[in-house]
Amino acid sequence: MKNLPADNFGFLEIGGVGEMVYKAVRFPGYQLDNDEHGEFLKPVFLPVPGKYNPKYGTDYGLTGQELLAELCNLYRRLNNPKCETQISYGIYKWCRENVHPYNMDTLVESLEAMYSGDVESLGMYENIAHDAEFYIDTFKKDLCELGTVFEYDFALEQARAGNITAGRELYYEGRMCDSLPFLEKYRNCSDEEYRQKVNEDYHYLKGCVLDMMPDFRMRLKQDKKKSTIMFGADTQSIFDICWYSFARMIADVAPSADEDLNYMQSTGSILYCMSCGDYFVRRSSRQLYCSKPNCQAERNKRKSRAYYNRKKNGGHDNG
Repeated sequence: MKNLPADNFGFLEIGGVGEMVYKAVRFPGYQLDNDEHGEFLKPVFLPVPGKYNPKYGTDYGLTGQELLAELCNLYRRLNNPKCETQISYGIYKWCRENVHPYNMDTLVESLEAMYSGDVESLGMYENIAHDAEFYIDTFKKDLCELGTVFEYDFALEQARAGNITAGRELYYEGRMCDSLPFLEKYRNCSDEEYRQKVNEDYHYLKGCVLDMMPDFRMRLKQDKKKSTIMFGADTQSIFDICWYSFARMIADVAPSADEDLNYMQSTGSILYCMSCGDYFVRRSSRQLYCSKPNCQAERNKRKSRAYYNRKKNGGHDNG
């Protein structure tokens, strides 16, 4: 076997690692319950084919970047001290409207077997319902770990680029957890000094992000639809997918992040929407607003106002 000239094998040396296959399950509803360990969500669905069945299988439209942005938006909303939404309800609503968070591969295989008629449906239904249950505290813990690190890294990169406000506003006491205080030592610096010190300490500050990233487990994964086998990240939860997508964004030699798993169209970075303040995945180099109707309306309003001002000033921007 030919020796490769590398001390450490990354994405490019291994080849194909970035081409993951995500499994997804979407249950039609959930029920909030509790036991001696706390509150938990259990799915509501029917064991026989019909309208009230879950949707499941390989999801070629499940974008890791979009999932990361949406979960971090959920974290920011629920962790905001001014938010009045019950945390358990916020999690319930997000899962119902988006995707089931845990045991994705196992649940997909079990659902395929049950609805194919290869096994006794009632017994299989009870097993699936049990496997799909998850505690609210587990979701909160995973959400806080992901949200705090992403929020810190985002603020760090913004501050390094000159947006000092993002760094100054990073630390706060939240409903579920406090944000990370790594930039607090620069709070009393002037803007110019703040920017200078962040750049001087950047490698240490970025290293703190890397220290908080989880380890990734890689394994061979089969894509039955394409009849292919690939070496990819083991993703048993949406948080696994998000951590992997986050890691790809900050890795020096990561493969390009694309719109879907066919890698047909490239996407941009994650930004703040200038209207609502939510994270969103940028689709073009000039996009500054997310796709929500109200934000697009605000974009068009500002665009029309800017056009009117240019015409009023003889075709020149006023400053």
